[in-house]
Amino acid sequence: MESEPSDKSVTLWQSNVLTSARYELTKLEKNILYLAMREMKPTDAPGQLYYVSTVELRERTGEEIKYDRLRGTTKKLLGRVLEADLPNGDLLQTHFFSSVQYLKGTGTLEIGIDPKIRPFYGYLKSHFTTFQLDLAITLNSIYAKRLYEVFSMYKNLEDKTFCVSLDKLKLQLGLTDKDTGKDKYPLYADVKRNVLKPAEEINTATDLAFSYREIKRGRKVVELEFTVVYTPKTTDIDYNEPEMALFGRLVNQFKLRKDQAITALKTHTPADLNQQLYKIQLREKNGEIQNLGSYTAGILGVK
Repeated sequence: MESEPSDKSVTLWQSNVLTSARYELTKLEKNILYLAMREMKPTDAPGQLYYVSTVELRERTGEEIKYDRLRGTTKKLLGRVLEADLPNGDLLQTHFFSSVQYLKGTGTLEIGIDPKIRPFYGYLKSHFTTFQLDLAITLNSIYAKRLYEVFSMYKNLEDKTFCVSLDKLKLQLGLTDKDTGKDKYPLYADVKRNVLKPAEEINTATDLAFSYREIKRGRKVVELEFTVVYTPKTTDIDYNEPEMALFGRLVNQFKLRKDQAITALKTHTPADLNQQLYKIQLREKNGEIQNLGSYTAGILGVK
């Protein structure tokens, strides 16, 4: 059993029921949910409200989010349906949020959580998944985020290898509509290119790494065997908002290894890093850079 998380590295807790649930969210929707999850406890009173700072959202992701986009995102999030198989055999269909209120002049979202789903979040004593907020929120691909959660179910198990049918994985990630059967990626090659390949950022940006083996029936891939490797993330970084936003940008946007990003944060001030990254970004847009990760490492002296 893991110990309760410290204030430095924020650990998010959710029931395995939710980790294995079937739903589809965008990257921004998932990041808003992550920040709301941080405050949730299974013992919270009915009607408990949670608060998400749009400033923190921007600083952690390094992404400027305009009001119109944010408003459209939370509106869609209110309509997203989650389907989960409960331990007693029941099927639960519900929404993540029951309300979102924009608190004028504060940059804050006041969020109500559907009462059916709230008990599945927070510090749970059994059958739970834990993962790191600062790592999950900086992942670029929504499928990387979802699979990072799934892989986190196995990180403390002795056997970190598991199999999942391709059909089940598609349902879980929202690639297949359970009612209509409409498949976003009917060809396995499309799943590999658009889901599994982008999810490989997990291997460089988080405390987990994964590999997989394709299991075929005839010539058709019908199942995937995943193997997870867990390396607890231990750094000297103080987990304040500006540093974690920069860490995410260095690894995901500028393609540094995690150890290179840590060194950069230790040897440069945030102001210097932001200035250098801005210049690098301009050169990349002008087509002057061939290998972004190597170039950034050279400029920052973290080879």
